[in-house]
Amino acid sequence: MKVRNSTIAICFLPGRESSYARSRVLLTGLRAAGLVVHDCSSSNKSGLRYFIGVVRFLKSKRECDIILVGFFGQFLVPIVRLFTKKKIVFDTFLSAYQTLAFDRKVINPKGVAAAIIRFVERLSCEIADSCLLDTQQHIDYFVKEYHLDRSKFHRSFLGAGGAEAPPAPVPRTTEPIVHFHGEFQALHGVKFIIEAAKQLPEIKFRMIGSGRELDSCILYCRTLKVENIEFIPMVPFETVRRFIEEATICLGIFGETEKAQLVIPIKVYEALAMGKPVITSNTPAIRELLTHREDVFLCGPGDSDDLARAIQTLLTDADLRNKIAANGYRTFLERCSPTTIGQDIAKLCEEMLRR
Repeated sequence: MKVRNSTIAICFLPGRESSYARSRVLLTGLRAAGLVVHDCSSSNKSGLRYFIGVVRFLKSKRECDIILVGFFGQFLVPIVRLFTKKKIVFDTFLSAYQTLAFDRKVINPKGVAAAIIRFVERLSCEIADSCLLDTQQHIDYFVKEYHLDRSKFHRSFLGAGGAEAPPAPVPRTTEPIVHFHGEFQALHGVKFIIEAAKQLPEIKFRMIGSGRELDSCILYCRTLKVENIEFIPMVPFETVRRFIEEATICLGIFGETEKAQLVIPIKVYEALAMGKPVITSNTPAIRELLTHREDVFLCGPGDSDDLARAIQTLLTDADLRNKIAANGYRTFLERCSPTTIGQDIAKLCEEMLRR
């Protein structure tokens, strides 16, 4: 296929709204890489966004060289294939089946809904010409679970919106703050953060978010008589950024689920992008990007004692804390900033169009 004027035109059709973090990263990165982007996303947060997106895709598909179906587009890929023979890149992001059946446990793994999701998920990966996943561990999962060709998958770190220059120092209160934000669910292992906080009563913990386990976590906190955690309902990310700026340490995930071994959560990228030291679980996925005591501090999954020791270590060793923060920010810029991700996907698209 000849690429017009040597500039690749991308039709971006995500399954999530345009404000979703991964959508923002891709749009920023693809444009920074010099690609022409026809954005078919919608700000609508209801199911109507799928209809809006497909209509926009149908209007712009002739102007594009490649169709990029974004996160939660498992049901969109077959529709896109019906209307075009052009190359499709599917930003698979994660397994909807694994997330709903085993991580969030909202469907029966052997039920009808799970069977339908598994079928569509496998079909969408087969139909797409290339699929993006965030780690090699995640690629291994898809290859094994769905018996797919490994060569179809390409690793693309999730990334986050970040500055291109080192963050300016932000004045903090004199007291240290340990920060967490995200969904209260098994993946994040919030109960282990609560248990660690109990061991560090003099340290302030701030936990921002929502989710199906929020109420049980608050109850668990009361049961353990933990009084040094401030729970804040989910707020817009610009507000979360201000809380991150105030934080001394940012926390990742500590759950013991299979998914926790496969992913690098976006909260880790967001903290790295703001030059904050991060503590998260020691998993095969995280080790693909970060190194213990160099640009991250790792602890055992589901181990609240180890987490408490990690927090105490960084709070008492300013040199180590600052080194990890600086190196983490450097790693973010070099490997998972929107610009880097956009350049990586642009290179993939160029290779696909030469085939």
